[in-house]
Amino acid sequence: MDSSRSRDFVDINRELAHWQIAFGAGALPAMNFRHEVAPVIRLACDVYVRNPHGTRMAWLQDLQLRLAKRASLRGNLGAEEIATGCWALLMQ
Repeated sequence: MDSSRSRDFVDINRELAHWQIAFGAGALPAMNFRHEVAPVIRLACDVYVRNPHGTRMAWLQDLQLRLAKRASLRGNLGAEEIATGCWALLMQ
């Protein structure tokens, strides 16, 4: 299987696995992978898939709107940093 990422397809399981490793290494501003990181990665991937040619500002605005609708993620101060890292990786 080809290990390179495709900009036309997002493998959410692969992205979650990548970010779980980063979380385990202490590289993310979060205390809990399942409740803080994974939902943000899912949202970030969805934002990217829905608007793959958008700007980071547009993606961040969309992300903030979605976070505001989810009580469990409203106070996630690291969400923007996590999502931005996800988008950077998806754009490679």
